[in-house]
Amino acid sequence: MFGLSGISASRVEEASPSLRFIYLLEIFTAWALIEATIWHYGKTQFRLFWISFAFIVASTIAHRPKLSEIGLSVRGLRTSLWVIPSAIAVSSAAMLLAWAAGTLHPLFGAVAQAKHSSGYAIWAVLQQFILQSYFYLRFEKLVSPRSAILLSAGLFCLAHIPNPVLLVTCLIAGCIACEIFRRNRNIYALGVAHAILGLTIAITVPDDIQRHMRVGIGYYHYHKS
Repeated sequence: MFGLSGISASRVEEASPSLRFIYLLEIFTAWALIEATIWHYGKTQFRLFWISFAFIVASTIAHRPKLSEIGLSVRGLRTSLWVIPSAIAVSSAAMLLAWAAGTLHPLFGAVAQAKHSSGYAIWAVLQQFILQSYFYLRFEKLVSPRSAILLSAGLFCLAHIPNPVLLVTCLIAGCIACEIFRRNRNIYALGVAHAILGLTIAITVPDDIQRHMRVGIGYYHYHKS
């Protein structure tokens, strides 16, 4: 799984000591802001979300990367499209099992299903950008590809504390997604697959267990509808 091949087969250029420090500082700062965001609520959470978003975008632009380097071009899209039908297959199997078990249910909330789903799809792509284009690419300059995958997936997992369903799912899916990104350098198909699987969890796992997919402080503010 972790063998070097495909688009990213060439050796990653080693960063200078000063650049390594900058990467570490960016990782720590972005991670701290994300954690602060999920462990606050209300207006404070709203402000922290946009501060986090601004920092991640600004620190990405500051390095002046090519779109292909951060997975935002069409490079690698065709070779990564297989993840979408794979996600659909997993989703279909999960829904069939949930139907048989009697746990299949509609999405929560008063927002229209289409609007809810499209909004989550955008959020899924954004999460893949943070995971792949931000954390993974920085870890890749600091450690081996295998370690970069494990560290990035680990942060992705910990960002979903204390939700047990998402913790396990995100650790496994995070490792797989990072490896796919390493080979293809494209986040679009990964974002779509992320959305499909996330929505699948939302409608197949009982709300009392996944608590409307909440993480951080929101997990403890869940009230059964």
